[in-house]
Amino acid sequence: EEAAAFAEAIGARPCHELQHLEAHRGLYLLAVKDDAIAAVARDLHRAGKILPETLIAHTSGATPSSVLAPYAVRYGVFYPLQSMNRNRAVEMSEIPLCITASDEKGKAALLALAQRISSRAQIISDEQRAALHLAAVFVNNFTNAVLQGAHDIAEEEGAPFELLLPLLQETIRKAADSTPKAVQTGPAIRGDEATLSRHRAQLANHPQLLTVYDALSNYIKTF
Repeated sequence: EEAAAFAEAIGARPCHELQHLEAHRGLYLLAVKDDAIAAVARDLHRAGKILPETLIAHTSGATPSSVLAPYAVRYGVFYPLQSMNRNRAVEMSEIPLCITASDEKGKAALLALAQRISSRAQIISDEQRAALHLAAVFVNNFTNAVLQGAHDIAEEEGAPFELLLPLLQETIRKAADSTPKAVQTGPAIRGDEATLSRHRAQLANHPQLLTVYDALSNYIKTF
């Protein structure tokens, strides 16, 4: 049903059986979870839907393009470096689109498509994309989890979490203007052991947050 609704919105034809697809010489874009990429490519190959000139690409940040090599002569990656949620609109023109392909013609085709969507399309190697994906986990996933910890700490004492938002915004601005290491502040970078001890005591009933606090504090001390 979701595929049918999406297809209607963009003037396409929905299909839920690979054998019903028409083999074509254009692009197959596999927007599926990482552990399904190879299986879908394999099934397309077995069904005779991938022609020698067909370009097939996946959208994963962590999976190498070579996972498609057994099933297609021409293959690549079309990776949007952004966290997306179904019910939250994003400005696609500002999202970095990381492109790679097994041949120059494929790179040109994917880059041309990306440039129709975003002003920030760029050719990126598999190794660079893997590093960016790992870094993105720190920037997005870990930051969001740490923010939840901050929310819990503030909420426990009835303190308004929104009072922290200007600090968060300034932290992002400073990191963008310099390097995060150069603008690091806080008790760990100052070697303020008394404050660190008080914070650890406050987190006594939150062992998981205490583990995170100690790990990050020890990392900061290496700066």
